[in-house]
Amino acid sequence: MLVYTLATFNVALTLAVLLLARHQHRVLTTLHTRLTIAEYRASHDDLTGLLNRRAILAHLQTQLDASRPVTIAVLDFDDFKAINDNHGHDAGDKALIEAARQLKALPMTAGRLGGDEFLMVTTADPRTGSAHAVAAQAAIASACIDAAGRTVRLAVTAGVAHAPAGISLPDLMRRADRAMYAAKRTGEPLQTYHDEIPDVPAPGPQHHRRTYRR
Repeated sequence: MLVYTLATFNVALTLAVLLLARHQHRVLTTLHTRLTIAEYRASHDDLTGLLNRRAILAHLQTQLDASRPVTIAVLDFDDFKAINDNHGHDAGDKALIEAARQLKALPMTAGRLGGDEFLMVTTADPRTGSAHAVAAQAAIASACIDAAGRTVRLAVTAGVAHAPAGISLPDLMRRADRAMYAAKRTGEPLQTYHDEIPDVPAPGPQHHRRTYRR
C-alpha cells in the first residue's frame, strides 16, 4: 500500500513539474514576444515601417564609427503639401507608404527622418553609393498611388553626400541637406555635395533648418 502511495505521489509530482515548466515556457514566450514588439516599435516608424529618425541616425553613427565607406542621401518629396491639399491626408499617407515600399526593395538601409523626408544609408564605395542613391530617387519617382480613383505620381529630390574620413554625423547630414536644397533650386532630381554648393537656406514657410546631434 505504501509503495503504491509513493508511486502515485511521484507521478503527481512529475505531472506538476511538467505543468509548471510548460506554464513558465508560455510566460517566457509571451514576455519575449512583447519585448520584441516593444523594441520594434521603439525603432520603427509607425506609418511606413522604416527605421525611425532616432534609429536611422544611430545606424549611420555606427557606420561612421566603424570607419566604413558611407554614402547617404536625403530624399525629400516635391510638392507633398499639394498631395494633402488636393487629395486628402489619406493620399499623403499612401504616398509615404509607397515611397517606403520602394526603398525597402533596394539594397540599402533607409529610415524616415520625419514628415516627407527619408534618409538612405549605404556602406559602399562612392561610385556604388551614388548608384544606390540614383536608384532610390528613381524608384520613388517612378511610383504612383491611387487617390479616390485618380492616379497621383510621386516625385522626390535627393541630396547625396559621401563621408570623408573623420567627418561627424551632423556635418555629413548638413552636406546632404545642402545638396538636396541645391537640387530643389535647379530642378534636378538629384545632386551630390561638393564644396561650391551654397549653404542650406534660411528657414522659410516650406522648410526649416534641422539640427543633428551626436
